Amino acid sequence: MSKKLRIIPLGGLGEIGKNMTVLEYGRNQIIIDCGLMFPENDMYGIDLVLPNFDYVIENQDTLRGIVLTHGHMDHIGGLPYLLRHINTTIYGTPLTVGMAGRQLEEAKVLQNAKMQTVDDKASIQLGPFTVHLFPVAHSIPGSVGLVIDTPAGTVVHTGDYKLDETPAGGRTTDLKRLKKLTRNGVLALLADSTNADRPGRTPTEQVVADTLDELFTQADGRIIIATFSSVLARLQAIMDLAVKHGRKVALTGRSLQQNVSLARELGYMKVADKALVDVKTRIPDDKLIILSTGSQGEPRSALNRMAKGEHRQIDIHQGDTIIISGGTIPGNEEDVGRMLNRLFERGANVIYGRLATVHVSGHGSRDEMRLMLETVKPRFFIPVHGESRHQHLHARLAAEIGLASNQTFILQNGAIWASDGQKSWLEEAIPAEDVYVDGRLVGAIGETVMRDRQRLSQDGFIVVYVPVNGRSKLVGEPQIISRGFVHMQESSDLIDLARKELKRQLQRKGRKHDPKETVRRTLQNFFYQETQSRPVILPNIVRIS
Repeated sequence: MSKKLRIIPLGGLGEIGKNMTVLEYGRNQIIIDCGLMFPENDMYGIDLVLPNFDYVIENQDTLRGIVLTHGHMDHIGGLPYLLRHINTTIYGTPLTVGMAGRQLEEAKVLQNAKMQTVDDKASIQLGPFTVHLFPVAHSIPGSVGLVIDTPAGTVVHTGDYKLDETPAGGRTTDLKRLKKLTRNGVLALLADSTNADRPGRTPTEQVVADTLDELFTQADGRIIIATFSSVLARLQAIMDLAVKHGRKVALTGRSLQQNVSLARELGYMKVADKALVDVKTRIPDDKLIILSTGSQGEPRSALNRMAKGEHRQIDIHQGDTIIISGGTIPGNEEDVGRMLNRLFERGANVIYGRLATVHVSGHGSRDEMRLMLETVKPRFFIPVHGESRHQHLHARLAAEIGLASNQTFILQNGAIWASDGQKSWLEEAIPAEDVYVDGRLVGAIGETVMRDRQRLSQDGFIVVYVPVNGRSKLVGEPQIISRGFVHMQESSDLIDLARKELKRQLQRKGRKHDPKETVRRTLQNFFYQETQSRPVILPNIVRIS
């Protein structure tokens, strides 16, 4: 490997999620974050989506460590799958390392990692890379950005951030430290693009606390709040408001209980034991707040089970105030809408984002992005962490402050950006296709299977049993079974016509034909001509001697 800096994004570009970036110099690599992405609506049967780890696994002897910016799943959720294949040291602030360690322990791969806790203003030497951390405001405590000194120049990676002057927990983005660390100039800036289509500044987290305070005052019965289990600073604000309004707090949802327990243990949350109660405890409705998972309408989440009347301990009824304190992730709109309808139908007073400011983003908007660009003043700019439109809009913002078009690179996953410290260029990309997780299957589900699943979801399938003799000649009546295509009894005429056409084609074929292929082509053509649909045809040839 020649002595040049290479930046290789393996995830997080052209998408929201599975953030992962490799920095490489000579025979040295470091990784920034290793996240996952939740499946989109057309990823049928898929549980999770991972980056492609092949390049890292093939070059693991050059890996000097993994540095984590914060503890959200789109930044740490891929670690259990990567650590099945490699051993390395993982660096992060106490909460981030605690959350990542719990993931690795549950996956039984913790022995493959050395977990190294560092301060949010620490400096870490990893081969030729010196990684300096600086605190940032985000929706989870312990979040950091990175200033990375390399032999080719300094690289800044913002992580997820916002420039909130009154954040929950009181932790602001430390621009003063960032300026100090970059006083000798910045070769490249990799900056969060999530809110590049939102003008102005992202509202402060204090607005949410003020809104919740008012809603607590108005509520006469139980208050049930659904939010992300990782927005610990907001959870702390809710705990404080509960004390103010004389209410106890119960937690429901495994991830919520685990995260709160870990945050309390590490000192990120201060909650008196007497303020917390078990969800089964009998308490007057006007003295209880229930914190729940399920703001995204996830099928097995606590709030969705309440909406369906399937929760073992909590039955929604009139007088309940339900607050959805979480922005809807793109792709989850239908699930959230369905859950909201069910909650309303049960008589609850449901408050969500269109009715009150009960959630604000943890990512900065355009004015904050502009200020970050003006603070760092990079020679080269790479928009990261966003879909394609976010990357392009972020690039336009960079142009407005004076960066020329040849100074900004809109990359895709797998691209290789290289620099000798003076000029920069793109090298041949490496494979970085999505890796699908379906139950225990990791990477076994490819694009062909996904296309088949999409067809099955749209047109269903046909199973055909065809009895033939040793010469592939039809010797009985073919049986056709429809699943997800047409109802057998209601469409018996169509099935009979299909059977007749199949018999005709099989009887006219000679000895050398492939009966499976004949069945597949005959029925595909027949059903498309009759219905304009293309069910998947599954032929079963039964040979009778």
